[in-house]
Amino acid sequence: MGLSFGILAVSVAVAGAVMFIAMPRIGTPGPMTLFLRFAAVAGVTAAGSSAMYFIYGAGGGILPLVLGDVAMVLAPALLIVALSALEGRRARNTSIAILALALAVALVTATVPLPGSLAAKAVAVAVTCGACGWVASHSRVEPFGPLRVIALTSGVFAVYSLFRAIVGLVVGWDSVLYRVAFSFAPATILGALAVLAIGAAVVRVRFGPRVTVDVAERAAGSVVVVGDWDLASTAYGPDRVRGLVADLRAAARDLDPAAVDVPRGTETLVPDAVSVLSDRLRRDYGWEPEQTILLVDGATTSAIRTRPRVRVEKKRGSARS
Repeated sequence: MGLSFGILAVSVAVAGAVMFIAMPRIGTPGPMTLFLRFAAVAGVTAAGSSAMYFIYGAGGGILPLVLGDVAMVLAPALLIVALSALEGRRARNTSIAILALALAVALVTATVPLPGSLAAKAVAVAVTCGACGWVASHSRVEPFGPLRVIALTSGVFAVYSLFRAIVGLVVGWDSVLYRVAFSFAPATILGALAVLAIGAAVVRVRFGPRVTVDVAERAAGSVVVVGDWDLASTAYGPDRVRGLVADLRAAARDLDPAAVDVPRGTETLVPDAVSVLSDRLRRDYGWEPEQTILLVDGATTSAIRTRPRVRVEKKRGSARS
């Protein structure tokens, strides 16, 4: 048991250190920094789940099992947050859903005897891995290759987890098929391979090849920005205003996939952009009327200096310098 508690102490220390690095000043670092931090927390959480199961198997009681199940669900869930941060999207609603799912898993594991709680955990992992795979497969961030690896790996583990529950419930938890393909040992091995594949993909996102561009020109669009930055920062705080800008850019991409980011806002070909984006932000992003008042036409008000024409990028592969 001394070794078990030692592993627990190391896991808590590592997870605490990573969380201390990752969580302060959320919204201040750039998208890549946030992506790497949350991806690192997801990796530590995945490793921590295995440590908790080891402690449980060594007679550690119900608490390590609860922590292991919650950590196993949180690992892909945190990767969803990382991918959202990489695209510059806020993940408030996603985070709330993740918290609710984690609490539900903890409650089921603590109150439902095995193997019932194991089936519930496997389904929850299948849901979060499937959602992670969907988010990664629909990402517009380059390079696309590593994100496709994340999508494929998450999807495969989602299917495996779902079949783990189905085989256990239908064929039997003591069946030869379950013991050979879906018991703790094979599930741990497959999980470790998934963590390694995703970890390598995360490194490639940061350091892997990018694309160079052949530049063509199109007619300049409308520039919509948060006009009075100082007033908005005083009213809502700098982090919240950065979140508003992220919402604005996401709403512009919803309506115009070719929209480009500009300082404090976006440039888009959407007609009557200020009005249309204001309506979109109120309807789909929960903005209040006093927040939409902050939006102005950046070109006509000289809120920012704009280019006479914007660039459309035609992609071709090359190594990142």
